[in-house]
Amino acid sequence: MSDNKKVQVNWDQLKWNSVPVSDALDDFGGFYGLEEIDGVDVNIVNGQAQLFTTDKHIKNENDTEDSEKLTADPFEQDEKSNDEDVNPYGEDELIEFKNMDEMSEGELSSADDSDNEFGDEFDEEEKLILGDKPQTETEKKDELAANVFNADLNLEDVISSSELPEWEKIGNLSMTVLQGLSKLGFVKPTEIQAKTIPLGLEGHDIMGKASTGSGKTLAYGIPILEKLVESQNTKNKDPIGLIFTPTRELAQQVSQHLQKITELILHEKNKYAILSLTGGLSIQKQERLLKYDGSGKIIIATPGRFLELIEKNSDLLERFCKIDTLVLDEADRLLQDGHFDEFEKIIKLLRSHRKKTKSQYWQTMIFSATFSIDLFNKLGSVTRQKKKNEKEDELQLVLKHLMTKIHFRSKPIIIDTNPESKISSQIKEALIECAPLERDLFVYYFITMYPGTTLVFCNAIESVKKLNAYLNQLKINTYQIHSPMTQKNRLKNLEKFKEKASFNSKINKATVLIASDVAARGLDIPQIEHVIHYHLPRTADVYIHRSGRTARASNEGVAVVLCSPQESVGPLRKLRKLLASDDVKVKSKGKKMKWQKTISLLPIESDILAQLKDRSTLASELADNEIATNSLHKDDNWLAKAAEDLGIDVDSDDENKDVYLAKNKTKKMNKTISKDQAKFDRMKLNELLTIPLRKDRRQKYLTGGLVNLADHLVKKRGHNGIIGHEKTDALSTLKNKKRKK
Repeated sequence: MSDNKKVQVNWDQLKWNSVPVSDALDDFGGFYGLEEIDGVDVNIVNGQAQLFTTDKHIKNENDTEDSEKLTADPFEQDEKSNDEDVNPYGEDELIEFKNMDEMSEGELSSADDSDNEFGDEFDEEEKLILGDKPQTETEKKDELAANVFNADLNLEDVISSSELPEWEKIGNLSMTVLQGLSKLGFVKPTEIQAKTIPLGLEGHDIMGKASTGSGKTLAYGIPILEKLVESQNTKNKDPIGLIFTPTRELAQQVSQHLQKITELILHEKNKYAILSLTGGLSIQKQERLLKYDGSGKIIIATPGRFLELIEKNSDLLERFCKIDTLVLDEADRLLQDGHFDEFEKIIKLLRSHRKKTKSQYWQTMIFSATFSIDLFNKLGSVTRQKKKNEKEDELQLVLKHLMTKIHFRSKPIIIDTNPESKISSQIKEALIECAPLERDLFVYYFITMYPGTTLVFCNAIESVKKLNAYLNQLKINTYQIHSPMTQKNRLKNLEKFKEKASFNSKINKATVLIASDVAARGLDIPQIEHVIHYHLPRTADVYIHRSGRTARASNEGVAVVLCSPQESVGPLRKLRKLLASDDVKVKSKGKKMKWQKTISLLPIESDILAQLKDRSTLASELADNEIATNSLHKDDNWLAKAAEDLGIDVDSDDENKDVYLAKNKTKKMNKTISKDQAKFDRMKLNELLTIPLRKDRRQKYLTGGLVNLADHLVKKRGHNGIIGHEKTDALSTLKNKKRKK
């Protein structure tokens, strides 16, 4: 420290020195460098911090101009000049929504637009609008510890070291996109990507069909991202692409996927260039985000919310009619039920305004894993009857219907990378025949025999809740997703499931996600080893999409169907015939293979199943009691509140009481048990769960029999949960069974 006399100064009078940052480091949160100062004392005077230093650490007049350039916030002026109502950093609560089957996507949000106590920063739920994944505290600490700050990045040097020759073959891709692909580990394109991207870059209309998990998002996404990169160079502010998805989760997943590819150019002022617009989140926030400069160049939306936005605001309609590309992801679902009515209104509105500014048409790309003529026939006013012996390609028939509704710029090029097998060859299918009331038991059996990451699909929401409670009683890590849940809770459960599955996979422990068909479409959940169809799906395309949640990318997986004997002679038979390829034949006889031979029976070990029955019975009784008790409590609260509002006595003996409510209450009461009985059953179940399962219970001693069970225990060999059983998995079991045949 200098002996010169020190004087009091302000922080902006000091000579700050730049701290060098490595060029290899990336940007962190908008910081572009660090500065430091030494030789300064800090004294507390009257509760205020005051700075004291010598003359040599104080700036002179020549330093002032440079210092102001260093300390100025490059975005401060823009933020100050914006109207407060336009600021995208407003704060609203996440909106809860009703059952998606009962509520149209375009139903107006009832949330207000007021500020809250948390100030103007985005909270974790609001980041869902932008497609950002909330950070954990550990991730935040790790990111800060890494000390990564933005530096001038030579993209050519980076990409030359990564070398992506397979991607370079399919088109002249920008350095930004190639760098994003390299960072995410996409070394080479999939078949659908290799065939689609060159045509997409040339501006062709495309109809693409590929199996689930084959990379359809990047197949249509990369041509759009290339236009985004080009617009950054040309300063073009017109929107580029509009992508429609049938579900909210899929819209957010697609937006996250595209943001990761182009994160090198999506920072600060243009970080809102890619936005997801879905129901379940505040429409006021989405409107503010769309007003932000440079936002909404690429929109991923559900039809209902997008229609609601453009009907409320004609400026948005004028803006989005200028798009270059329109995409329908999971088109078969988008063009059925109520979705198509909303989509048709959107197309008419965009086209009517587009005539004033641009050509009437835009590039259109539609993608799905399934295109069924039975489904698309519903779109036409007149169903064409096929003549006898006429063998016209099904995709061509579907395309004819679509061309009357969507109005393509030119006849789309059909790209079909999965013409024969409708289920990916990487998925091994299996069947478990069981009585309807034994479904829970056989799910428990499968999870016990083959611990891993399992996704169970149910047709009914009540079944989702019951199975979740049942497996929780058996101490199995389970999470549930269904449409009546708020979007916040659905996404929270998804994140918890992914984190738990990642941890449990290292110790060979089961993790289960139980879902309705809201999770069947497009969601890319990593490391799903098994899919269980708790109920037989209602249509073949739902079965394909459900099963496609496993065997993603180049992995293999197992899809198991639980089916009663009655279903096997009716619905299952019809399903297998629809899924079977026309050229599947028995070589020896030259006849078509019987439907029963297109799916294998999963081997069931009766001695293990017998040991699980008592546990299953108790768990089922406790689960029924838990659900019925909670439901009765909610019903009573609702009834009491309704009676209070109407000013009547809910306990009066009114002869006109609702018969349906009375029957429903009796039905629930029959599933409840006393508190003492519940406590006793829980103690008994916990006691049973402490008893280890054994491969062969006929052995009296652990050291007896053909298998030395004691040796297995001491050396920790074989199956984690069953003493004396060899370590196995469902995929290997099915493969070995096929070889033996």
